[in-house]
Amino acid sequence: MPTYYEFSQEINRLKRANNFSAVLDLFVAHKDNFSKQQIANDNYMINNIIASLRKIDNAHFVFNFLNEFNIIINENTNEMVLNAYGWAIYDICKSEVSHENYNKEKILDLIKYPLYLLSLKQSDYSYSVISNIFRLVLKVEKHKLNKNWNFMNAFCNLFNPDIFSLECGTMEIRGKLTEFASDKENWYATKSKALFQLNMFQECYEVSKLAITNIDNFHYSNDLWFARRIALSKKELGNIDEAIEELEQIYKRKNEWFIKKELAELYFEINDLEKSFYYAIDAICKNGFSKLEFKIGLVLLLANIFKAYNKTEFANKHFLLLKIIREKNGFKIPQELQNELNQINIENINLETLENELIKYWKSFQSKTHNPQERKTLLQGYIKKILHDNERGKNGFISSKEKEYYFLLPRDIVFIDNIELNTKVQFEVVKLSDGKERAKILKVLR
Repeated sequence: MPTYYEFSQEINRLKRANNFSAVLDLFVAHKDNFSKQQIANDNYMINNIIASLRKIDNAHFVFNFLNEFNIIINENTNEMVLNAYGWAIYDICKSEVSHENYNKEKILDLIKYPLYLLSLKQSDYSYSVISNIFRLVLKVEKHKLNKNWNFMNAFCNLFNPDIFSLECGTMEIRGKLTEFASDKENWYATKSKALFQLNMFQECYEVSKLAITNIDNFHYSNDLWFARRIALSKKELGNIDEAIEELEQIYKRKNEWFIKKELAELYFEINDLEKSFYYAIDAICKNGFSKLEFKIGLVLLLANIFKAYNKTEFANKHFLLLKIIREKNGFKIPQELQNELNQINIENINLETLENELIKYWKSFQSKTHNPQERKTLLQGYIKKILHDNERGKNGFISSKEKEYYFLLPRDIVFIDNIELNTKVQFEVVKLSDGKERAKILKVLR
């Protein structure tokens, strides 16, 4: 019978030779010759057994091994052992999430405590385990058509974003070196979107602001998506004017139809029908008309715009088109829409050609409609008074043509430090939702 020293050395030799089955066979053959306490106190032995179980795809037996020898994984566990245990958890997690409808609560319970323990070590080895678990689940979930945002939010809550690295990975794709987002950026992107989808707008606003503060190098236009969620969160929290201003800036950089739709909805809320109509028409015409079922919200908005203009015939045609699209795609008819449909006389409307008629109608408006933003009168004036200059920004009054205009500049405006008494500026007058006017400073004039 070998001594414990000889036993442990042979286990170690076989493990280094990647003969993992032999490691486990030898361990089973001789484990009863030694006390459980002796094995439980040998960190190298524990590491070798856990690693060998993983390598032969039996990571789930790690729990049996730990229980048999009364090995407790906690804050005092040796880091080498903890990392080996963490990788076993990773393997089990990988096996679980490979199933289409895996038990999400089981995954959260499985990884919660190990992630907490690994984060305490604050080492590159422990971080590697944490990072791989995070990327594994994220990769699986981001490709799902119907995402479970409650799960994604709870999953993100298991990780402290401060421990995540800003280091970006790279890969050569078609002969070109491509850089990928860091773990920290991916965490903020996932958490921010989950909060927004769950209507947790205050938290979404705060997380998105932190993302912009803590990340310098953005990928996949994430800086714009964070800015968009900040703006839309402000809207949901009651600050429509700032939401409009910020979405206007995003629209200039990201000319996407859904951003135009959101602007159209915001302008409709403040009863600016001209701008609402402009953005709605531009949005519904963008990218063609092959999948109008994705733009039913826009069709409804256009119907309500025409209704607000008292153009009943055109409003009714849009309500009927909504009915056709919904029925074609098996969507339910909301009661609000049904109420509108109940009031429509369809005798003079050809339902078979309605979609083509409205597409032609939208296109005709697109060719004639100009961005109302471009038709605004630009004014010039001088900063007459500064009321406040603090961490929130600056506000005061501009004097122009014997009239004064109130202005408000957030601290993050790039030219804010140049705004002083008697500074010459170019501005436009913006009408707020409460009917008041405000000067929007566009640039400093020299």
